[in-house]
Amino acid sequence: MSQESPDSTDEQRGLLAQRLREAREYVGLSQEDVAAVLGVKRTAVTHIEAGSRKVEAVELDKLSQLYGKTVQFFLTGESLAEDTRVAFLARATHGLSDKDFEELGRFAEFLRSSGKTKRRGP
Repeated sequence: MSQESPDSTDEQRGLLAQRLREAREYVGLSQEDVAAVLGVKRTAVTHIEAGSRKVEAVELDKLSQLYGKTVQFFLTGESLAEDTRVAFLARATHGLSDKDFEELGRFAEFLRSSGKTKRRGP
């Protein structure tokens, strides 16, 4: 089992904090929005994004789902091509009414059934 230096741990925490902040901003959520999802105060999100508060595993899992990124991305910076598509859709649909969201779903189903889109993977 390898031990990392305190400097390395601090650097990793800083990079994690930066990735979390950038992902939140990218999908257009406020710190208040994120705090509500996590069930914490907004100041806790501020401290997480500053790297001065550790992120619990359960919180990181919730954030990865909220931001449409993998936990692996937040920990290492490695990203899958699908991540950018999910993030784009999160931004594009943010603020839609339930009715509009349902209409968007119907349109996506129409595109799939009409053969206008190519199927990618399972």
